[in-house]
Amino acid sequence: MHRFLSVIACLAICLQAWGQRPFKGLFTNEQFAVKSEVNLYEADIPVPGMELDSCHGYLQGKLNGTWVILKVKTLDEEGALVRAANDRGSDAQDVRITLSEDGSLLLRQVDGNSIKGVEGKKYVRLPKPFILQPLGR
Repeated sequence: MHRFLSVIACLAICLQAWGQRPFKGLFTNEQFAVKSEVNLYEADIPVPGMELDSCHGYLQGKLNGTWVILKVKTLDEEGALVRAANDRGSDAQDVRITLSEDGSLLLRQVDGNSIKGVEGKKYVRLPKPFILQPLGR
């Protein structure tokens, strides 16, 4: 009986760890009124207002257009390297996504032009790292 309970406890712990997907969910950045939906495990997210087959996620808000996560290059427990492009297709770049201790996503642009946000009537570069906080967790 003791062995049976040990096996059940181990299964419960494994299922709980497997069920946690930190790179999936709804996120926001209040400063730039950005909303984001992300799933780096599967390309199953439609982008609101765009006729685009499912992708790995998007960022919309006070940005220079909508940014779409088209490809996940690498993904592990440390973070992910993704390819993102704007809605016009005129700019694409690699972005490193890591987790903070509170479950927020930290986005750092690896190369290319900076993603710009709108403050007042001016374009400004997004802070590095750009923080997206989880909604409903």
